Amino acid sequence: MRKVQLLMPALAAAIAIAGSSCSKSDKNVNPDDLVNPDNSTFVIAVTAEGSSSEATDYVLQSKDLMTGVITPVGQGIEQKSYRMYEVVGKTLLSITYQGTNVVPGYALNDKGILSKKNGEFSILRLHARGVVDQDRMFGMFCPRDGSAEATFYEINASSMSVARQAKINVFQTTNNWKEWAYFNDVRMVGGKVFAPFFQIKNSGFDTQYADSAYLAIFSYPDLKLEKVIKDERTGTLGRYASNDVLSITESGDVYTYSAAGAIAAGSVPSAKPSGILRIKNGTTDFDKDYFFNIETATGGYKLCGMKYIGGGKALAQIFSFKDHVAGDKWTNRDCRLAIIDLAAKTITNVTDVPLHTGGGLQYGCVIDKGLAYLQVQNADGIYIYKVDLATAKGTKGAKVQGKAVMGLFKMTK
Repeated sequence: MRKVQLLMPALAAAIAIAGSSCSKSDKNVNPDDLVNPDNSTFVIAVTAEGSSSEATDYVLQSKDLMTGVITPVGQGIEQKSYRMYEVVGKTLLSITYQGTNVVPGYALNDKGILSKKNGEFSILRLHARGVVDQDRMFGMFCPRDGSAEATFYEINASSMSVARQAKINVFQTTNNWKEWAYFNDVRMVGGKVFAPFFQIKNSGFDTQYADSAYLAIFSYPDLKLEKVIKDERTGTLGRYASNDVLSITESGDVYTYSAAGAIAAGSVPSAKPSGILRIKNGTTDFDKDYFFNIETATGGYKLCGMKYIGGGKALAQIFSFKDHVAGDKWTNRDCRLAIIDLAAKTITNVTDVPLHTGGGLQYGCVIDKGLAYLQVQNADGIYIYKVDLATAKGTKGAKVQGKAVMGLFKMTK
């Protein structure tokens, strides 16, 4: 397997990260090359070029994403097998997409260098996950073979342990006993667990229930199903394993979206329009007085995904084409970037960011001081773009050499 290194101005020899089998000693690393004056650093997980059996992820650091080239050349923290990443407080979790996976954690040491934490824990692969607070994350494994039980995990990233585990009956959740719930996000809202889902009847993600939005509400901490709420104004919520389905505002309102007919990422065709729903703070039902019809607002285009950026707004990827065909399944191709004012129901297109593959905002985008840093991938390659959220204007940054960016975060020591 090839190793990787992050080469940027002042970084040519700087990515020797402790805790890696291929890393050098911390003594050879100048923290000033990696850590900003505010003790922050960008962490980027890159899949190196190679065949499906050879490609490997590497976790790297940088204080700058706007200049130079992020390229595999020989160092970094190597990650075995296909991975997903989540930052919980000051811990980076590296989660394999295997049947059973052992999860290591990484944190910045006193020098600001990313280092492996003590301890690991084992869980099944996660199809839904969401950060609860500075210590905890929820995760859910969903069966696709007709098995009756999903597995819920409460993970403590600070102690690197599974604090709670429970079984959830996926047939009881759908309440039709023909298809089962496939969760794609999970969050703590008002002391309860909110988990949106779509329904499937086989491993090909076929369903007869594509024309409504579904969200399960569980009690906490005992994880008993309290209710399932349904809305027929739009189709199924989110996409397969997108984990961006619920946007929780500062006021406690929850917004959720549906691609509704965009076949991409496992969604099935729906006769309903793509749109955004709201659950008002303190309630457990969809707000009957709120629906943002995205297709009406855009002239017929559908949402691919969105990430809450604060102030009642979301950064969104919107498909640039209207005719979604079977060949588009799993691709999320040709999206444009926009900013949605959720309460005002307005959309502002972001300029100077090209069409790109969608679906990566939740883990491939950092919101920092009025700016969004995100990875943009298309036929021209992968680049980091900076977006001024006030002006909705993008600026092209560093080039990434690799197959994919699997995670982009900002961490502090």
